Amino acid sequence: MRFCITIYGGILLIQLQIIKRASGFPTPPRLFAVSLNLPNSPDHKIRIPIKPLCNSEKDDSIIIQDNNPPDTDTTSHIKQPPITTPISPPSNRELLSFAIPALGIFLCSPLLSNIDNAFVGRTVGTSGLAALSPATICTDQMIYLFSFLSRATTGIVSRAYAANRDGDGGNIDAAREASSAPLFVALTCGFFLSIFYALYTPKMLTLLNVNPTLLPASKAYVYWRGAIVWAALAQNVALSILLATRDAISPLKVIGISVVINILGDYLLCVWPLRMGCAGAAAATAFSTVVSCAFLLFRTLRRKKLLPNLLRIPTFQETKELLTYVGPLIMIVFTRLIGFISMQRAAMRLGVTELATYQLCSNAMVFFLLFGEPLSQLHQTKLPSLLDAEDREGVAMTLRSVMTLASATALGIGGIAFGVLTFGSGMFTTDGAVKVLTRSTAPSVFLAVVAAIMGVVLDGAMLASKDFGFILTMGITTCVLQVGWMKYYASSVPLIFLAFAARLGIYALAVILRTVMGRGMVGKILKRKVEDEY
Repeated sequence: MRFCITIYGGILLIQLQIIKRASGFPTPPRLFAVSLNLPNSPDHKIRIPIKPLCNSEKDDSIIIQDNNPPDTDTTSHIKQPPITTPISPPSNRELLSFAIPALGIFLCSPLLSNIDNAFVGRTVGTSGLAALSPATICTDQMIYLFSFLSRATTGIVSRAYAANRDGDGGNIDAAREASSAPLFVALTCGFFLSIFYALYTPKMLTLLNVNPTLLPASKAYVYWRGAIVWAALAQNVALSILLATRDAISPLKVIGISVVINILGDYLLCVWPLRMGCAGAAAATAFSTVVSCAFLLFRTLRRKKLLPNLLRIPTFQETKELLTYVGPLIMIVFTRLIGFISMQRAAMRLGVTELATYQLCSNAMVFFLLFGEPLSQLHQTKLPSLLDAEDREGVAMTLRSVMTLASATALGIGGIAFGVLTFGSGMFTTDGAVKVLTRSTAPSVFLAVVAAIMGVVLDGAMLASKDFGFILTMGITTCVLQVGWMKYYASSVPLIFLAFAARLGIYALAVILRTVMGRGMVGKILKRKVEDEY
């Protein structure tokens, strides 16, 4: 515990330094090139650089040119070359107007899982919650394994949609074409995954050493969720397309409808008139996912002219561009999935009560750490065009704004997570032993949420800069450390979450140090000296 607190203290101190460093980069001096007529010079003019009075001056080049022979009277005129409109960095208001609606989108999936937990915990009991734990490994974690598709979609579509140089806005046609390949891959992978679930669900649960008394409920949950995994993957890609085109309001409306449908379905299938338990909760989630996917694809995307031909096979160039993201990202996601699975297996070794407690705490942790995802999306949607243009000032302003929001969000949301687990565990279970153990795990979850939000936000900057090698290296290193901890030291539920907190804390600290030292694309752009322009 002291080790983790020390790490987080160091992270916050270094982050304050990088915020100060980003805000302290002076605006590069802009020069006016003034040419004066001199008869003895070969071209009858000399260039004199003059600094403007303030940094807000445009980067113009003013030339006083002599068009007459040197022996005649001189006349002067001003010549101003065409200027390319720079990419303006986002304001704090713009950041918040995107982040707040996007938050509702990212909270949808964990919110549905927590709704399932609440209905199952209240109607089935501790055994139902314990059965959901291995079942969510086979469903939610498998879908998470394919999260590289949504992350790749954000990077590809945001670059295609990036604002035009003349300030006319985004390129809808380019964004639609760029989204074709990710959507096709999502639907194809989802189709084969659904077949896999239909054939191999019992074998997956057997490999996880699920308690035989929990096996029927776990299988029923996986069968229902696995049947519509194609819709879940397509929905995630569609959400990424809309977010990459800077629209967070339209998908938020669809997600809100999905949540209402899921709650009504849980009540009808778990409480009255049917009491189907885990299977009913899964069926309600599956139905709401299909409805929201259909709305996103055939209503929202089509209305915004972003829906591509779903059956068009990607071209070689589109496949190559997708693979530049997919190759590294799938390895990165795989290392993180290994960490989650090791946590789940460690909890399963501790007993049914501990497993039920882990299920409650892990879902709460995932729910609250996703408060950092909108800020990560801000990095992924705003930074690529600034990095491609090597706009040092815009990169610094974006980092400063997003990281300031991230610091406040991490501490605030971590405190809320602590309060919910300490005082609100009765919403999910009536088991006294589970409530007591949940309260004792709350401090570890607080540290895990703080570290995870910081890590997720910084990860967005690394993804925007395509710094995949560093992310993968750190992912493998921290994964090995976490798995080793799970094997030898995870003797209680709080220690399981402390290991997760330490992993994310180490990663966040490494990203901050790398940027401060001027390494990677982001660090190099911030550190680069700007040469005077003549």
